[in-house]
Amino acid sequence: MSLREELLAKGYVEKTKPRDFVYFVDDGGRVVAKTCRQCGELKLSKEFHSKADGFGGLGPYCKPCISERDKDYYNKNRERLKQVKYAYYRRKRAEQLSLNLFDDNE
Repeated sequence: MSLREELLAKGYVEKTKPRDFVYFVDDGGRVVAKTCRQCGELKLSKEFHSKADGFGGLGPYCKPCISERDKDYYNKNRERLKQVKYAYYRRKRAEQLSLNLFDDNE
C-alpha cells in the first residue's frame, strides 16, 4: 500500500497545486504530507524541516534532499569553507587572548 493510499484511507483530503504539487490536509487544515520539490516524492510532514513562511509551515525540500545538497556543496567548496572556519577560529582565539581568559587568576 502506497503512502497516498494510506493517507486516503485515514480520511485525509488530497489537494493539488500547479506543477504537479500534491499535498494532504487533515480536518483542521494542517498539512500532513506533501510533495518534495526536488525528488518529486510524496512524503509525510515529519520528513520536511519546518519553515515559518513555507507552505504548510514546512520547507520545500525533504530532509534527505537537503542533506544531499549540503554534502555536494561542501565537497565543491571544501577548501574555501575550511579557510573561512579557520579565519573565524583565529579571530575568536585572538579575542580570548586579548581578554586574558587563559591567565591564572589567583
